[in-house]
Amino acid sequence: MHSTPEPAAAPNKARRWPWILCVLIAVAVLSVTLVLVLLGNERAGSAGAAGASKSTVSPCRSKDLKPPCQGVNGWVLADGSYESTTRTPPPAYVAPTTPSLPPLAPADFTLELKTYSKQCFGSAGCNLVVEPALTYKGTADAMLSHGMCSLTYDITGDESGTVTDTLTFVGTNVTLHRSVLSTPSSKTKVSVKIVSLSCP
Repeated sequence: MHSTPEPAAAPNKARRWPWILCVLIAVAVLSVTLVLVLLGNERAGSAGAAGASKSTVSPCRSKDLKPPCQGVNGWVLADGSYESTTRTPPPAYVAPTTPSLPPLAPADFTLELKTYSKQCFGSAGCNLVVEPALTYKGTADAMLSHGMCSLTYDITGDESGTVTDTLTFVGTNVTLHRSVLSTPSSKTKVSVKIVSLSCP
């Protein structure tokens, strides 16, 4: 029995084309990958060069140091920013000045006696109850600014002699008391005079 041999050349030719196509695709992919890698290396190299040029100029006191480090009046941080350690001192406290007031003097006041009661006994004299009335020639605010003051005064006309007493005042608020006098005659004149003035 005799069999006819099958042709082998035609199928081999048809199978070569897929392999050639795969090789061409692989070569193209490798070429593109190689180009991308070369571009990436070039960019990294330029960035490294720029970083190197920046790092050569150190903001620290010594160019051998890199941030963070101590700079002039502060610290250079890792990101290159500067943090100052210089603090501006607070302004010195200045106490408010008040205008100096002239001291009070006895001449700034007038003092009179106000009679509350009077009983006379002919030629034998009179019994009187008097109270001093103080008047300030300036303003009430100026009087108040001096604090508490003491004013000493003399009353003459009493048959026993001069009566010395003291009143105090803060502003227009006066603290005083009345005096009981006995005159030797109904014609005796009773008067008052400021002796001294004392303020703190």
